[in-house]
Amino acid sequence: MKQNLLLSAFVIFSLILISWGVTGHHAIGKIAENHLSSNAQAAVKDLLGNENMADVSTWADQLRMKPEFKYTTPWHYINLPLGLTYTEFKDKVEHMTEDNVYSAMLKQEQILSDSSSTRDKKIDALKFIIHFVGDLHQPMHISRAEDQGGNTIKVNYEGKETNLHSLWDTKLVEHQGLNYEDLAAKYDHIPDGKIKQWQRDPLIKWMWESYQISSTLYKEADETNGHEIDENYYKKHMPIVELRIQQAGIRLAGVLNDIFKDTTAKSEMSGTAPIQ
Repeated sequence: MKQNLLLSAFVIFSLILISWGVTGHHAIGKIAENHLSSNAQAAVKDLLGNENMADVSTWADQLRMKPEFKYTTPWHYINLPLGLTYTEFKDKVEHMTEDNVYSAMLKQEQILSDSSSTRDKKIDALKFIIHFVGDLHQPMHISRAEDQGGNTIKVNYEGKETNLHSLWDTKLVEHQGLNYEDLAAKYDHIPDGKIKQWQRDPLIKWMWESYQISSTLYKEADETNGHEIDENYYKKHMPIVELRIQQAGIRLAGVLNDIFKDTTAKSEMSGTAPIQ
């Protein structure tokens, strides 16, 4: 009985834990590391120590599973109705009073940029940012409340029942059979012009891109009506998955390069322990 309960808890934990899946988040962290400036490399190394950006990319997901940090769960997504224009979308996101991934991202950027922040708060902020940039680029994290970001929309993929959110978190990425290092190596061939453009794009644009994709995915899910999602779906949508992982990695590097552009990394004493 106890063993069954533990197994059930593990399964539930695994399902809730992953956004872009471990492989996707790790690949985003690896791509970002490849595009850090020397200042950013030094600052990240100083804060993370023996860990790298891939290692800590799922830390925020692990953290929110602990009862005392459950309040951070809304920091990973934002719920919006479909059919908004860009102006309506921007207005709703910027004026939302509920906790969400947009406000959480801005808060953590502020902490990491603030010279008065303790070292330990900066460590936590860096880990949050690494994860949140990935979440912002996963289309089903910018989605509707009524279906919990696609979690209640059942679909069949490779002969097994899953849901729309999980399909985009893990199933499509895992279909390639690559580990995160191979995935990053495969995806990290991006022209300089695109890198510069993606890093110039504002945060709200990243979210708008995800919103447009999730709107299309909802429409397609309505049309398939829970039927089998076949290889054609995979072939059609994998270029979108690849693009969003590429953009997340490049933009994450851009965020950190900007924050640390005038910073010389140095160790600081702190009286507050980082969240473990």
